[in-house]
Amino acid sequence: MKKLLAFSLLAIAATAANADAAWLQYSIASPGDLLLPWNRPDVYGLRLDMPYGENRGSVYGVDLGFVGVSDEDVIGLAVTCVSVADMGATEGLQIGVLANRTKEVYGVQLAGALNWNEDVAYGLQVGTVNYDGEFYGLQIGGINWFVGDAYGASLGAFLLSNNSFTGFSAACLNYEMHKMSGFQLGGINLAAESSTGLQLGIVNISKHHEGLQLGLVNINSSGFLPCFPGLNFNFSR
Repeated sequence: MKKLLAFSLLAIAATAANADAAWLQYSIASPGDLLLPWNRPDVYGLRLDMPYGENRGSVYGVDLGFVGVSDEDVIGLAVTCVSVADMGATEGLQIGVLANRTKEVYGVQLAGALNWNEDVAYGLQVGTVNYDGEFYGLQIGGINWFVGDAYGASLGAFLLSNNSFTGFSAACLNYEMHKMSGFQLGGINLAAESSTGLQLGIVNISKHHEGLQLGLVNINSSGFLPCFPGLNFNFSR
């Protein structure tokens, strides 16, 4: 107990030395505005969230604990059960045993349950459920959901793209609501509006496909036939 008290006093002294930043933030429990020392704008160094840590600025360095919340950026390494940077970006490695939630991510993001990025993600993302605005890189998950455009590779059980997808996607169900360009590999490949490239699956469906479809059932209103088993194709421009 004495060691814990000394450690806490050291953190208070560190934050008090600079009203705008701290090299160490140790939170036993910091519910929002109740504990002033834990709401310094920025942390440069180490933040320990035991069990909850929050600051109004950014974290530069290492964020460890159970629940870590930052109003702005987390740059470096974050290992928590739940990591939140609602209004900022995460740059580096973010590991959430349960979930990660950010506005933007640049680097590697790993979660046991959920990765949620409002705007954009660049890099590698692994989680049971991955939800992104725009995405650039490699995504591995049970459910991969893109609200904006996606560029790269997506591997999962289910893929849902609300806008356009460019690259390689492999899933039991690939569902592109607008446009797909590249290679779709899956049990059911569905491009609601248009697709370009290769669809390889049990059932391939595209309203307008330019390229090759290989599967048990191939539906393409622009193909040499609207529906044909084995293969269907359209190479006209």
